[in-house]
Amino acid sequence: MKKEPYIPTQTEWVRQFGKPSLILPIKGRWLRKIWSGEKKEEYREDKPYYQRLLEKYRDFPSFTVGFRAGYSMNSAFVVCLCKLKKVKDLKNGEQKKAKNTMFWSF
Repeated sequence: MKKEPYIPTQTEWVRQFGKPSLILPIKGRWLRKIWSGEKKEEYREDKPYYQRLLEKYRDFPSFTVGFRAGYSMNSAFVVCLCKLKKVKDLKNGEQKKAKNTMFWSF
């Protein structure tokens, strides 16, 4: 049986390194894929909530985002240096799929 790698909790991370710019919940399986390096992008629907949330980061070339498995402070937590991608920067086929999507790459 394969042993899962240890992923720190949000409480442990913040205590040691400080708080990232933005914290977003994510499902545990996707968080483990980010931690292992399998998943290099995350996206969210382009809704008014995320537009307001990301407004202050639009002029930055990159910023830190903490992804937390669920909503508890004691859940697994990964921090990534992210860049926002605009839909016009994607390839043609990807643009059609991503019309109402916000991308982060790390």
